[in-house]
Amino acid sequence: MELLYHNHNCELRRVNPQQRAYDLLLEQTDPRFVNFEFDSYWFAEGGADALAWMQRLGPRMKLWHINDRGSRISGSAVTPILKTDSMELGTGNMDLDSLLEQALQAGVDAVILESHRNWIDGSPVKSAQVSARFLQRIPQ
Repeated sequence: MELLYHNHNCELRRVNPQQRAYDLLLEQTDPRFVNFEFDSYWFAEGGADALAWMQRLGPRMKLWHINDRGSRISGSAVTPILKTDSMELGTGNMDLDSLLEQALQAGVDAVILESHRNWIDGSPVKSAQVSARFLQRIPQ
């Protein structure tokens, strides 16, 4: 039996001055039994370099949990502060091409698309269609 750990952004919290919680997961688990479903959105949202973490995981990243991040807010605003949210693949501000290249180099078993309720035009179908165009670039 193998465990695949799925992260959010809380694993970026420091447990001591030198280590984050995710460091401990990597360093203190046996790769024969514990590997990772890496969610690049949450590490980017937490201010981390998702690509660097994917490189560090290497072949321990068995699944890549993918979505893009950005904002749909348009028009004038009272404040310039934007709240980010999940976006369709290729429509946000993540460097998905570099992340995809790394995922393929690591030999991930599968790519898992996540979609929140922040769908384009409020339509989950349109959202899936836009993201599917990005996913079609993945070699079979």
